[in-house]
Amino acid sequence: MKQLVYQSIGFYLDTLSNFSPKKTGKLGFKLMCRPQNTGLRAHQKEFLSTSTQSDYNFNGNRIRIYQWGSGPKKILFVHGWQSHSFRWKKYIESLPKDEFTLIAYDAPGHGQSGGNQFTVPLNAFLIDELVSHFNGFDTIVAHSIGSMSVFYALAYYQIKDVKRVVSLAAPNKAEEFFNFFGNILKLKSQTMNQIANEFQMQVRHKIDDISLPQFASKVDVPGIIIHDENDKETPFENALKLKAKWKNSKLIKNGRLGS
Repeated sequence: MKQLVYQSIGFYLDTLSNFSPKKTGKLGFKLMCRPQNTGLRAHQKEFLSTSTQSDYNFNGNRIRIYQWGSGPKKILFVHGWQSHSFRWKKYIESLPKDEFTLIAYDAPGHGQSGGNQFTVPLNAFLIDELVSHFNGFDTIVAHSIGSMSVFYALAYYQIKDVKRVVSLAAPNKAEEFFNFFGNILKLKSQTMNQIANEFQMQVRHKIDDISLPQFASKVDVPGIIIHDENDKETPFENALKLKAKWKNSKLIKNGRLGS
């Protein structure tokens, strides 16, 4: 059923691209950057209810923030695409709350936050605001596209109030998401070009410039890269490319510290 829906959307966009390139680009951009927010399950809400929750006003959208503990060491958790703050449950439960203040947030269009659009530059803008709002962090732990958002924020906004970063299973370039979107909808190259044009107009970056290693090369913050060599969704090669550009970083693969 889901595959039939994807094929129908792809057929519509390909057909529309022959008559209205601009409309195709705008619609394709909205679809590509719109996460499917399925809401929270009962056990997820139960865990998140153990936190102190608040809403942060981000350009008119409500961003849900969760806090555990009140220790002197502050950690910010940044989730990935179509995820939410529940993914950090094991991490949060394992850390002593008298030593750490643990902060997580649901990105725009995710979890219990408002909005329906997500891009790396948008999430990076929010991260920059949260760093200022909480007067800096000792550590930021980020997963997947959340890692790309963090490095974008550190490089673009030249954030100084973060002491270290832990990057988990991070992608390499925005191009990976374009390829995934195009493949799943089976879009023609003409349609993808129209969507790419709209994307670049909206985020004010060339797609090739949205690159995690490129961002990391401009960052002095030390940290750790954690990536499974057998990761089937995000190639381990991404970790090697990040390691090559990120100064003062260590690579952990399959539980072992790499060079």
